[in-house]
Amino acid sequence: MMDDYVAKNKETFDRLGSAATDVDDLIKITLQELPAFQMLLAGGKVLDLGCGVGHDSLRLKRHRLDVQGLDISEAMLAEAKRSVEGVPFWQGDFRELPFEDNSFDGVWANGTLFYVTPEDLGKTLSEVVRILKPSGVFFASFLQGEGDYTLDSLYFRRYSVEELDSMYRQAGFRTIDRAQTAGGEKYISLTAVK
Repeated sequence: MMDDYVAKNKETFDRLGSAATDVDDLIKITLQELPAFQMLLAGGKVLDLGCGVGHDSLRLKRHRLDVQGLDISEAMLAEAKRSVEGVPFWQGDFRELPFEDNSFDGVWANGTLFYVTPEDLGKTLSEVVRILKPSGVFFASFLQGEGDYTLDSLYFRRYSVEELDSMYRQAGFRTIDRAQTAGGEKYISLTAVK
């Protein structure tokens, strides 16, 4: 059974589709961070975690990566399948990823993990470690700040650099790069290696 806030987020994403997220800031982060992410990869198999309607899946594919996408929202996945050819998309929960151990060279999670509580982020980071191959690369961006809030029925959580560093270390990551981005929102972008 899904936690109440996760079920509400899923329902809201299914209802709002691509209108659920302002993607302008996230597109800037993708354009800034994707080249470095790709250079660090030992292979080309990448999971777009929280792929939504497939904006980043398409960019990852254009960088000649072997992309798969996962999202909790069937409505957003349906849109991704219509607009991004040749990429398998899966419906699933971040906290229990439906993939084998050591199956991806990289995991990309741009603007998706701030929809989970700190407890569930810990579970998600452990799952990402599990599905990444040794020396696999993990990129994620988070809303910077403190505390949680709800907007349009969506749960959000802001994180500090120190909080994320601690959670990443606990999950078994070595953080190798951090960037802070200011646009409409302030984001923390982290690139880490298993």
